[in-house]
Amino acid sequence: MNDSIKKHGLTREEKLKIIHSKGADREHVLAILLELQAQSEMNYIDEETAGLVAKEIGISLTHVFDIITFYAMLEDTPQARNLIEVCTSAPCYYTKSGTIIEILERILGIKMGESTPDKQFKLSFTECVGACDIGPVIKIGDEIHGDLDEEKIRQIISNLKAENQ
Repeated sequence: MNDSIKKHGLTREEKLKIIHSKGADREHVLAILLELQAQSEMNYIDEETAGLVAKEIGISLTHVFDIITFYAMLEDTPQARNLIEVCTSAPCYYTKSGTIIEILERILGIKMGESTPDKQFKLSFTECVGACDIGPVIKIGDEIHGDLDEEKIRQIISNLKAENQ
């Protein structure tokens, strides 16, 4: 992921590039929305972006919002800048993902499913991300972090805080 895009949000041209890179048709609307959300500053699909998707694909804005509200992985309200997803697959579970959750909750002062008051971080669960050999793992944006311990987690959080300043 391009960090400069993540920090300032997407321009109309960048959104169009994503829409057309996925095919700009109905069968790719979910992939388009997921990518636009992942690249957005606050991890959600705003009305302007939904309208652009509707126009470019040739469907109604209502249909786009029906899709957004149907799929749990899509959001229509601002989320945290950094979504930290903890893998819940069996290999990560057996390599102590529960301990990783406890560490993250303690460092950030929030529970799973919650966002920090400043909307910088949100903790969530995710299914297998295909990095079982380095479990337990967390996913932040497009990046996978593995072989985690408290020191590594503190460094990751510190780096993200510095990037968000």
